[in-house]
Parts: sequence; C-alpha cells; structure tokens
Amino acid sequence: MSVIALLHFVVGCGAVIAGFTSLLVKKGSTVHKQSGRMFMVTMLLLSLSGFYLSYARELQFTFLLSAFALYLVVTGWLAAWHSARDRTHVAKCELTFSVLLCLTCFAWFFLGTALNWSHPETEPPYGAYAFIGVCVSLFMLGDIKWLKKGQTSEDNHIHRHLTRVGSSMLLATTVFFLGNNHVLPESMRTMTVLLTPIFSVIVITLFYRFTYLRFCKGT
Repeated sequence: MSVIALLHFVVGCGAVIAGFTSLLVKKGSTVHKQSGRMFMVTMLLLSLSGFYLSYARELQFTFLLSAFALYLVVTGWLAAWHSARDRTHVAKCELTFSVLLCLTCFAWFFLGTALNWSHPETEPPYGAYAFIGVCVSLFMLGDIKWLKKGQTSEDNHIHRHLTRVGSSMLLATTVFFLGNNHVLPESMRTMTVLLTPIFSVIVITLFYRFTYLRFCKGT
C-alpha cells in the first residue's frame, strides 16, 4: 500500500467517525459543529486523494465518485453557512458543477457502452455510471430550485444542509464498508455488519430531514 493510499484509508476512517458523531449528537451543539468541521475537512482530503489515486491507478468510476462526494459535502457545508449576502454567484457555481458532473457521467456511460471501452476489473460496468448520473441529476434539480428561490429562509438552508451532508456521509460509508471491506477483520465481513452502518446513515438522515424543523429546533 502506497503512502497516499494509506493516508486515504486513515482519512476515510476519520470521515466515518466524524460523520457518525455529527449525525448522532444534538444538532447545533459544540460537538456537532466541531465534528461537522472535521467531517468537512476529512471529506475534502478524501476527495483530493481519491482524485490522485484514480489518476495513478487509471480508474474511472472512483474519479466520478470523488467528484460527487466533493460536490455534496461542499454544497452541504455552504448551505449551513447561512448569510444575508447575495448567494446568486455561489448558487450558479454549484449548478454549473452539478450539470458538468451529470453530463460527464452520462457521456462516459454512452461512450463506454457504444464503443465497448474496457475498464478495470475492480470497477463496475458502465451501467453504474448512468446510475451515478441519475443521482447527480436529482441534486442538480435541487440546485436549479435553489437558484430560482433567490432569498431563502434558515429552514431552507437546514433542509439542504441535512440532505447533502447526509448524502455525502452515505456515499463515504458505502464506499468504506462495501468497497474496502478487505481491510476489515474477516469476522466483520458479513452482510449484516457491512450494511448496518449504511442503513443507519439513511435512517438517521431521513429522521432529521423530516423532523428537525418540527421537533429538534424546539428542543
């Protein structure tokens, strides 16, 4: 394992720990804010090291996953940074990135399928590229609505923050437990153990996404 690959794994562990801490503690608390910042930093480092490893190992799919993770965590963090400033420029940049990423995913899918491009055996078939493209397109629609709204309330920012940070955590957890489970002890490589953290992220994110404004905000 190269130094970058080792650092990538260590940072990934930190991202998972910080992400679960941020999800489980009281929202708005000091621990939540500190773990959230740690999650933001580790996800940025994870994405950048992912870009490097994708280039060094001539991987395609992981490059797109790194870009998707970077997009989710940055837009989620910016949503939490509630400010009275005009955010139109930032919203346009977010939409531009999501459009380019979406087009890249589908272009890779169509070209790879039509031209029968080869890909590393460790990577999924080109249908997975279309799946990521669909996922990105859903967030792209959110970017369009976000840009059209102009002035947004604090509640809008909280909803966007929860959805995007939760999604980035889901992506990181899925890759960690399903894509890199060979580093875990053999006794932990059961579907129950590997899927439990992933489904936990989904359940916790959905819970806060739909109850925070009605319940958590008042506590």
